[in-house]
Amino acid sequence: MKIIVRYVLKIYLSLLGVGLFAFLGLYLVVDFFEKFDNLLQERALLSDSISFFVFRIPFIVILGVPVSAILATVVTLGILNRNREIIALKAAGVHAVTYAGPILVMSVLLALGHFGIAEGIARPLNRQAEEIWQNRIVRQSNPSGWSKENVWFRGKDLIYQIRVYDQRNRSLERVSLFFINDKFHLVRRLDAKRIRWAGNRWVAENGLVIQPQGSDQQITRFDELELDLLETPEDFKTLETIPAELGWLDLYSYITRLQEEGYSAVRYQVDWHLRLAFPFTTAILVLFGLAIAMYLGHRGGIVVGVGLGIIAAGVLLIALQLGGSLGTAGILPPFFAAWTSNGLFGLLGIHLLRKAPQ
Repeated sequence: MKIIVRYVLKIYLSLLGVGLFAFLGLYLVVDFFEKFDNLLQERALLSDSISFFVFRIPFIVILGVPVSAILATVVTLGILNRNREIIALKAAGVHAVTYAGPILVMSVLLALGHFGIAEGIARPLNRQAEEIWQNRIVRQSNPSGWSKENVWFRGKDLIYQIRVYDQRNRSLERVSLFFINDKFHLVRRLDAKRIRWAGNRWVAENGLVIQPQGSDQQITRFDELELDLLETPEDFKTLETIPAELGWLDLYSYITRLQEEGYSAVRYQVDWHLRLAFPFTTAILVLFGLAIAMYLGHRGGIVVGVGLGIIAAGVLLIALQLGGSLGTAGILPPFFAAWTSNGLFGLLGIHLLRKAPQ
């Protein structure tokens, strides 16, 4: 039995690798020609151009995993059928689980690996690629991903209004701080041209402090003022990355904080669930691929199986995006918005697989 498992997985993984390589190549070619004019107009350095596309490779690969997995499944069983190997296995009393089960188990491992690579490698590298594009190639002075404009941030006993947050320099530009008491009454306001992080504390530059005193107010100007604030640059690190570039666990922490402060976090909850639901479309599609291949047998051939596999993948991925849109709009709860399509397609795949000729 181990020989059969190794044989089937060898074919499957080879086809999966070919599918991912083809998807990557096609994607890079299209992406290159889309950006070719920008690269010429901005006279981008060859090293920056290469770095941009190299850093995007993991992100591109994970996009192609679900479709490549179902096509590899259909073609693998199609080859075994064409070579009469499945007939030989059945004649020898070998159950379909022996040659189909390893593919299904591998799809679950692929889904887990997909999630891990997406969050641990692809997302950070894709962000670096965007930084290279924005900062070195198109040379935008305030690219998205480096800073965030006009941000309101709730701190401990105060509210920040930050016109521009520069994460690289750990500075808050054109800032207003509203200090409040436990009754949410304003007790002091500070306006500064800039607040920078000086090692262990914040230092405000070129501003004024407004202190209400009954019906009047006291205004004190300063060139530089050390501030005793509880927030550190770590507390602001999510501002430049929400929602696309923030890690899965960091996004969960951000959602928790928003909810504790009484703000709506629905769209971020949907995104959080979708990041886990999308990798598991691989296992769902492999179920469909196994059922398709077993139903077709010798009748439809590999080409028909590939066509049906592409249609199944397209329908599931569209349903996943539709669910995400319904969740963001508040029509469906975040969990159901992200997982309903996977759940329904999974049940359908199990049903088809049970009914398929073994």
